[in-house]
Amino acid sequence: MMALPQRKLFTQDEYLFLEEKAETKHELVNGEIYAMAGATENHVKITGNIFRNIANHLLESSCDVYSSDMKLSAGFDCYYPDVFVKCDPNDNDQLVKEKPILIIEVLSESTKNFDRGDKLKNYLRIPSLQEYVLVSQKEIEVWIYRRIGKKWEMEILKEDNELHFMSIDLKVPVRCLYVKVFSLELEKG
Repeated sequence: MMALPQRKLFTQDEYLFLEEKAETKHELVNGEIYAMAGATENHVKITGNIFRNIANHLLESSCDVYSSDMKLSAGFDCYYPDVFVKCDPNDNDQLVKEKPILIIEVLSESTKNFDRGDKLKNYLRIPSLQEYVLVSQKEIEVWIYRRIGKKWEMEILKEDNELHFMSIDLKVPVRCLYVKVFSLELEKG
């Protein structure tokens, strides 16, 4: 019987060294490095709407908001969340951030099971994390996981609901996440 060669598992330091020189983005999951696929137009629009709302809200805050070009360390793994917020002034690393309080992923067909499965489990282990939000791009639907004491609670929101990011005290109508997607317009008021 012939033994199959073992695949090399990477440490986070090895991954960060390789990623700094890479021409495309990769994530580190369980010691393996995975190339990231491009996003659809709706994914980009939804992510932009979310980022814009949060960034405007945090202009005068000590918290920072990041888009999908900044790496986030989650245990031994590293991801590129669509949007995340951190408020730790001591986190000065220019390549990878830690201690997020809010993480938002816009679901894609190719990643939705991972985002709702292993990535969810990994994110919910981050001690600083207060909210993990999954935003559908197939329908107007938002899943929000909130840390309440030592437990996590999940809520599903639809078009007519208001999303309250408790971690940063921001309220946004769910429909505002979908402006220019599904022909939704901002209400003039």
